[in-house]
Amino acid sequence: MEEDKKTYKLKIEFLYKDKERDATMSVLDIGLPTGFTVNTADLDLLSKGKARNIAKYEMNTLLSERGSLIIYLDKVSHTHTEEIAFRIHQEMKVGFTQPAAVSIYDYYDQRHCVKFYHPERKAGELLQLCTSDACRCAEENCSMQNKEKITNEERTAKICESTQTSIIDFAYKVRLESFEEALSTDIYKGKVLEVFKEGSTDVGPKNKQRTFLRYPQCRESLLLETGKTYLIMGTSKDIHRDDHQSYQYVLGERT
Repeated sequence: MEEDKKTYKLKIEFLYKDKERDATMSVLDIGLPTGFTVNTADLDLLSKGKARNIAKYEMNTLLSERGSLIIYLDKVSHTHTEEIAFRIHQEMKVGFTQPAAVSIYDYYDQRHCVKFYHPERKAGELLQLCTSDACRCAEENCSMQNKEKITNEERTAKICESTQTSIIDFAYKVRLESFEEALSTDIYKGKVLEVFKEGSTDVGPKNKQRTFLRYPQCRESLLLETGKTYLIMGTSKDIHRDDHQSYQYVLGERT
């Protein structure tokens, strides 16, 4: 198996919460993470024969969101939990995989019950950046370290960038001095050696230590090492203060 191709088994359990009757024809709308495909051979086995578990399945119909699988069920029991399982394949590795949604509803009612899943996270839980006892949602894409040769003119142009979709508020030369893995967060301490652009959020950072927070799932794309210096630039939206009023920089998709 190629390194960026993995196979997972998606197991879905469902029960109709009514005290008196089963649900009639019901629909499972299963979102797929970016870069994933469904094993149709598994679905064919589920939909054929006397012991079939599903009525039929469809891809890319009007009922479905883009990249979803629609499964039709003849009924859903109100007395015992039912289950279907099939394989999904990661055909393409992406920088950041968002949780996908699974919803089930009665075809004639359409009030949805929704759950999230992720191939590498329990119950599709949302990512968080945590320091001390404070956490904030961190469901976004990874930043990428640029290792190509860049001219000073290109650096200057990027630092001065200001468009509707991208604006650079700060640009520092930083030496990373320490690393700590805490909770669901990678924490770096670094010294600001040079200030090429200083915003209004963190005034006078030169020769001072700052904290830089990274998502653990972004380690491969950033590949940061202590003892090395980096040009770090980004937006003021990624600058925060902790309980001790110390500045923290999130190394996210805008960095």
